Amino acid sequence: MTITVDSINVLADAPAGSTSPDSITYGDGNHIWVAYTNGADSTGAFGDSTIVEYTKSGHAIDTYTLPGYVDGLKIDPYTGDVWALQNQDGNSTLTLIQHGNGHLDGPLSYSVVSSAMGYDDVVFEGSNVFMSRTNPAVDGDATVVELTGSGTPTSPISWTSILAFGDTGYDLVTQATETIPQTDPDSLKSAPNGDLLLSGGDDGTIIDIHNPGLASQSVTFTPIQPYNGIAAHGLDDVIQPSATSGTFYIADTADNRVLVFHVSGLNTADYYASVGSFNAFGQVDPITGVFTPILTAANAPGGVFGSPHGITFVPDPPSHVQVVGGAANVVDHGLHLS
Repeated sequence: MTITVDSINVLADAPAGSTSPDSITYGDGNHIWVAYTNGADSTGAFGDSTIVEYTKSGHAIDTYTLPGYVDGLKIDPYTGDVWALQNQDGNSTLTLIQHGNGHLDGPLSYSVVSSAMGYDDVVFEGSNVFMSRTNPAVDGDATVVELTGSGTPTSPISWTSILAFGDTGYDLVTQATETIPQTDPDSLKSAPNGDLLLSGGDDGTIIDIHNPGLASQSVTFTPIQPYNGIAAHGLDDVIQPSATSGTFYIADTADNRVLVFHVSGLNTADYYASVGSFNAFGQVDPITGVFTPILTAANAPGGVFGSPHGITFVPDPPSHVQVVGGAANVVDHGLHLS
């Protein structure tokens, strides 16, 4: 199956006074939320981030300013609240933007506080909530945690570790059990089958956690191979799509804009990722680690594209044909987010 970029456009430029779009999330009435980090310090020493809620056409609806560096941004599918994770490299907090009224709940603190480790991203799986944890220093430091309790979190937020620095997993490229590369755990995404996809940012490694938090949990990982002689570093969001065609929204961080592009011919068994050192978004074969570019400066609007970060994917709505009274009617089942 051949991957085709059917269309590509600029969804939005950074609002006045804001720079460096990073995390992107989708939901809440088909709206897109983007975090602009504005050069803020990732340990909260200075600066603030701008969160903008857009329509699918790129019209800004609401804008919020939060202290620190917002690197993780996700919508809780059960409450509609937006979770904004602040200061991923230390002194982390969490702010909830409440669904429907925009009230800010927080900043909420964590039960385990550090000036050198933080919380980067969040995934909701049923009633379970998982977060990635940054900057591990010694074996046993938690890199993925599961929040304890249920419902809306309150301070201090407590957790249990489900993956730690020094743990082993199965390398799909070398086909051997090895220590998982986790010097820079970063973004966390959910695969259609419920696996967690953890980005090993500076390691250029995609880490797949199967049955997270259960006794049957297992881990495989794929080191991304060099592209054009350049090693894979700066790996950010990783998507495993739930459909063969759909729309990606991606942060073109260096150019202070958000791009929207429709792609067909996707392989639902492959990964799709932003790799900063490649200045490209592309397809990664889980077994070989080979990277195939899909979006680069060569086909981006204006001929520029740099330092890609956040991604979200909206699959095309499935449809089928029902025969009613001899007439064929196409039935649309709506969007299902990955």
